[in-house]
Amino acid sequence: MSFAAPLVRASTAFALFEDNVAQPAHARWLHNCIGHLRADHPEQLPACFATLDAARAQGHWVALAAHYELGLAFEPVLQPNLGADQPLLRAWIFTEASSLAGDALESWWQTRLDALSPQAREGGLLTLYPTWDESRHASACHRILDWIKAGDCYQVNLTFPLHGRHYGHPLAVAHALRATQGSAHGALIHDGQDWILSRSPELFITRCGERLKARPMKGTAARSPDPVEDAARAQALATSPKDQAENLMIVDLIRNDLGRLTAPGGVEVTSLFSVERYASVYQLTSSIEAAPVRAGLEETLRALFPCGSVTGAPKIRAMQIIDTLEGAPRGIYCGGLGWIAPDGDFSLNVPIRTLLLTQQGNCRLDVGSGIVADSNPTDEYRECLTKARFAMPDLHLIETLRREADGCYPLLAGHLARLAASAAKLGFICPQPAIRAALMQEPAEGLLRVRLQLWRDGRFVITSRPLDPQPVQPRITPAGFTLDSTDPRLHHKTSARRFYDEALQQALEAGLYDVLFCNEHGALCEGARSNLFLSIDDGPLLTPASDAGLLPGVLRADLLARGLAREAMLTPADLVRARHIYMGNALRGLVKVTLV
Repeated sequence: MSFAAPLVRASTAFALFEDNVAQPAHARWLHNCIGHLRADHPEQLPACFATLDAARAQGHWVALAAHYELGLAFEPVLQPNLGADQPLLRAWIFTEASSLAGDALESWWQTRLDALSPQAREGGLLTLYPTWDESRHASACHRILDWIKAGDCYQVNLTFPLHGRHYGHPLAVAHALRATQGSAHGALIHDGQDWILSRSPELFITRCGERLKARPMKGTAARSPDPVEDAARAQALATSPKDQAENLMIVDLIRNDLGRLTAPGGVEVTSLFSVERYASVYQLTSSIEAAPVRAGLEETLRALFPCGSVTGAPKIRAMQIIDTLEGAPRGIYCGGLGWIAPDGDFSLNVPIRTLLLTQQGNCRLDVGSGIVADSNPTDEYRECLTKARFAMPDLHLIETLRREADGCYPLLAGHLARLAASAAKLGFICPQPAIRAALMQEPAEGLLRVRLQLWRDGRFVITSRPLDPQPVQPRITPAGFTLDSTDPRLHHKTSARRFYDEALQQALEAGLYDVLFCNEHGALCEGARSNLFLSIDDGPLLTPASDAGLLPGVLRADLLARGLAREAMLTPADLVRARHIYMGNALRGLVKVTLV
């Protein structure tokens, strides 16, 4: 088999595309990848599209990732704005496609999650920071407003990226977001190394026979936890003159683009200003259809790409302004992501609400909004951050403190210092004076286990209960799995600790005090609720070094600071030669244990 464009082998690649609009909802799983192709320059595009047509003619399926910059390549006047060796289009060719629905789809996910370690099976985003602050965004907005006032354009979609870190396997991140963020046109692509995870609600273009359908999305309102207020926000969005004007502007643009592919009278607006509900926002959408359309994929994309909802109007001038202000490639964000069937049908979403994940734990999410004549820069920036909210779990920081019967907290300064350090690292607001004051208000009724939970926005909750008695003969056992020392969670005590909790629960049910983890290199790390300390000679206690992968416990920090312990590279062999084994935390202190 030969193709016009060379293929790069990508045997572990796969793609999963959800269609939650169809009845019944289902997914297409594309697998058995025979190769990957990529175009970085406009002159490479004809060969790439010819290869995709040839692959389709041979009965193969294609997963397509069209970068936003493909739109620049299609327009000669915009081509000078392209960077060197910048991906325009990527595609993966598969020999197999399976339709999954209901139990079969859930089984697909569960089988792959079960193959992961307990630590990798829990996934999410630990941090996510905007690369633009409000001042930079406002400056760009004001320049757009000046261009609008001068008559250069009517609307410009202004975007910026957020960068952060994820934890767990990318499949686990995808599964967690799938559970919390509904998506009409979700997609998951693994290229053999990195991952594209799209929870997009927006259809760019779908082809069924000779009919094309687009459903642009323009207009956003944040959800409210109060049902009455939430309903009022949905109604306000549906009737908002500003949002309707933005939406209609894009409808007209796409209707005009579709008109280039069919005879006069072949384009119809089938719905206008529909409100769609998602976990954190409401969105205003409209639908446009065109028939009959006999153009192939390349001609269709040249007429429509990128979607008008992510550029502005007029399209070419808006794209020039975007290039001037944003200053960096959007990449897959605001491009097109989807599948091509052997019969020529295809479906592409607009990859908004789309995460790029690397195996090294890095992530990127882009957000944006449409700027029009009456836009308020402050509101627009807030809207962008609202759109990113779906990706952030309800993560919170935890401190577990010992409160003595006399009301004092041993090691309180250490707890607050660790909490403040994690809050600063992870982007939490940490109101230390209020937290300290609230801790001092806990009733002085005996020895207590006090739990402090801090949320990202600075909210905190303090609960307490009597401290359970310590076991008479505490025993520990090796854990049933190793820890990945590169996991960023290990250095912060957060609510994303299911693998610790499950391992500890199993130990407690077996009558044990704790379990002991090793990392992927065979080095000793920590317990599920305690740090490890070994008495080997007459010197200080030895405790695993922090880069072995462990939570920097408050008691551990205190012992290190006072010279009563020192870090060392420890292995299971050191357990055998140790005089005594201790597990320690701020709640119990040092507990002498027996290894079984």
